[in-house]
Amino acid sequence: MWKWSLKGKPVPPPSRVKQKIVKKYAKQFNLKILIETGTYLGDMVSATQRFFDEIYSIELCDSLYERAKKRFSKFSHIHIVHGDSGKVLPNLLCSIQQHCLFWLDAHYSRGITAKSNRETPIIEEMQCILNHPILDHVILIDDARCFIGHNGYPSVDELRQLISKNRPDWIVEVKCDIIRIHRPLPRLESENSHAACFLQVERT
Repeated sequence: MWKWSLKGKPVPPPSRVKQKIVKKYAKQFNLKILIETGTYLGDMVSATQRFFDEIYSIELCDSLYERAKKRFSKFSHIHIVHGDSGKVLPNLLCSIQQHCLFWLDAHYSRGITAKSNRETPIIEEMQCILNHPILDHVILIDDARCFIGHNGYPSVDELRQLISKNRPDWIVEVKCDIIRIHRPLPRLESENSHAACFLQVERT
């Protein structure tokens, strides 16, 4: 990752950077369930398997699904789900009773990836999450650079409007090619975090 930093942190960041960000949000918001769309090779699942009590990953491509299912078959808390995440996610969320971290990365990117009737199911995924009775999920969307309003991708501003209508107090920001959507952190929590950093500096 230091080479990436030396180069000025170009987009997209390395996978390890994305994995570190997912772990950071899981810890910051005390999230025990990860729901991923777009399993691909299963690297995000592998990197975060010890950070969550349950992991659900949805993959459209038949061969990638079978590969991931075999790779994680020994882990009872990892569930690889086959299908179009825009259609599968609503059924999955019916069984979810607590706030989750969503890593949304389902899209067609040529090569071995599969394509449904659209480039990305992100709109269906977002509507499903926002309609869920649990109101404080955290949503991370990969490949922010693609969200320019073409090929089925909404623009970032369109996503902001969608969030504003459903969660007017939520934060929507883009960093390191990831769209980050979540409730504001409580002020006391932020102040404690700042104080902890200050104390650490004072002790050094």
